[in-house]
Amino acid sequence: MDIFQALPAQWQDESTRLVFRLAQPSDGATFYPQWQDPVVARQLGMVPAASLSAVQTKLGYDLGQAQIGAAGRYVVVQSGRPVGIVGFNDIDQTDARTEIGYEVLPEFQGQGLGQRIVAAMVRQAWGALSLNRVSAGVLPDNLASQKVLTHNHFTQEGRLRQFQRIGDQLTDLIVFSKVKNLDA
Repeated sequence: MDIFQALPAQWQDESTRLVFRLAQPSDGATFYPQWQDPVVARQLGMVPAASLSAVQTKLGYDLGQAQIGAAGRYVVVQSGRPVGIVGFNDIDQTDARTEIGYEVLPEFQGQGLGQRIVAAMVRQAWGALSLNRVSAGVLPDNLASQKVLTHNHFTQEGRLRQFQRIGDQLTDLIVFSKVKNLDA
């Protein structure tokens, strides 16, 4: 993939039968209820969404980033229903790396879906996106997300102390990675 090349509008992971389609501002209504929840927002590394309009604006911005290949936020669809939302953040073609983020909607949690989603994202990053390194940053108390990454054979690289500001508080971040040339 060349720099400034748009990300695919949609892709399907054959192994999991999940469909990933670029998030649109109209998807805001699906994710606003979770993103306004302070506990969920913190786990995602953000402040609670102030309004549905703010979520729609964020998804519109993300769509623009996908059009230039800088980042991409995808709605995960299973059997025709949205089950989560994921992101390839800060795609760096020069250094062949990206950071991922993922969220499974509450009614689908606890079913192993997060593990399947992360596996599909790694396959997409290493395949169609031609990247070598996939990383993820997780808050220390987000044990479920750490378990998803460990299940997918990510390596815990370390703890970044007071790395990320969420609201008015600096928080630590645990960094995990999976490298194609080392971990495939």
